[in-house]
Amino acid sequence: MTAPSLLPQEDARTRRDRLEVLTALINGPEFDPALRGGVLKIPPNHPVYPWSCTVVDCGRPRWRRYAMCSVHAEQWQEAETRGMSRAQFLRTAEPLPATEMPEAMMCRICPQRPAFSLQLVLCFRHRNRWLGHLKRHPGGGEAEFERWLADQPSLPGYGECRTDVCDELAASPLGLCGAHERGYIRAGRPGGAKLPKNFFATYERRDRPAR
Repeated sequence: MTAPSLLPQEDARTRRDRLEVLTALINGPEFDPALRGGVLKIPPNHPVYPWSCTVVDCGRPRWRRYAMCSVHAEQWQEAETRGMSRAQFLRTAEPLPATEMPEAMMCRICPQRPAFSLQLVLCFRHRNRWLGHLKRHPGGGEAEFERWLADQPSLPGYGECRTDVCDELAASPLGLCGAHERGYIRAGRPGGAKLPKNFFATYERRDRPAR
């Protein structure tokens, strides 16, 4: 026999009313827009949850301890031992380019594929095509790159990442974005999903579907 609960039971109407109040607060003008939606994307200079390096124009994320990227944090520790103030260091430190983008960039040729090369802004396949072009035509500069771009066809993408918490584009027929595909590999590939051997050379380059 189960003893009756002595705590007041919340009825469906009370839960509905609370949900309506919460929804109204979220949709209100004072609620942070960055915290709305299913996938939260916090901007680098968010007033409460900033994550970018505090060196002006530095494109790298900060360490929690120094509020600087790893390179600038190391430089700051050396500068501090020489008697430099933090404010002076932040004024004189050289900003660094990002090694990874906080959000996926689209290939400049294929809008449905994420860029594999951040420098070239090209997907994996077009990056390889350009490198192959350079081998056949060494010394090509910006003008040659622009001519090459004009002749390249756009390729279909692989759809959105299948991970529920992600809204990025998939990087391969596995259906995962680059970050989640790397995480899946680190986890030991539960379920055993993997691309066919030599996928890009055997299938992708020849426009053959992977099965």
